[in-house]
Amino acid sequence: MSNPCRAASFRSIDVEAILRCAAGRRLVVIAPHPDDETLGCGRLIAHAMRRGTEVAVIVLTDGDASHPRSKRWPPAALGRLRIAELKRSMARLGASNAPLRRLGWSDSQVLEHGKAIQLSRHLVALKAGVVLVTSDADHHPDHKAAFTLASLATCRLGLPLIRYAVWSRADRAVRVAGRYRAVKRWAIAAHRSQVGGYIADDPAGFRLSSTAMANLVGGREQFR
Repeated sequence: MSNPCRAASFRSIDVEAILRCAAGRRLVVIAPHPDDETLGCGRLIAHAMRRGTEVAVIVLTDGDASHPRSKRWPPAALGRLRIAELKRSMARLGASNAPLRRLGWSDSQVLEHGKAIQLSRHLVALKAGVVLVTSDADHHPDHKAAFTLASLATCRLGLPLIRYAVWSRADRAVRVAGRYRAVKRWAIAAHRSQVGGYIADDPAGFRLSSTAMANLVGGREQFR
């Protein structure tokens, strides 16, 4: 678990340690796009809900830049679809009543349009106890920016910050046994615009590969 006010080297943190830290407090997951919360933390969210730990999600963008050439799904419609997918995914994880904050920042431009002070206000409103955000090792500018802004916000509030990996582990084929694998796969499938051919009129749009899907579902969720 990182102190966001100080640079250091970090060891991996296991789920039980996170839940112990969050005992009696709320876990707040910051997702740059709808689906990051499930890809990176799906098992943790399912486990937390079944343990009675409160969870909330702050989604920074609507993810409306994933299929820029689609005529059927222009950005506004795609953003609404992706938020609906997020709600469905959270329900499948057992978190249908978890608070969801939608900030509506510009997809692929989080660093330019994001505000650490705004993020701080939402963390306060949600009574955050432990904050999780995408790793700065993820090779996506929004993921790196989310970490930067969350670092500033949690430092200001004195909250513990934990990084979760998405794209920095999606190509790792290490599989482990563990609970909630089937639940996580089902929850990821709720993001149908990202995992299948649901949006058929933009073949160059984003689509989660079967390899990445298998690794993110079967691999150990990574927290630092």
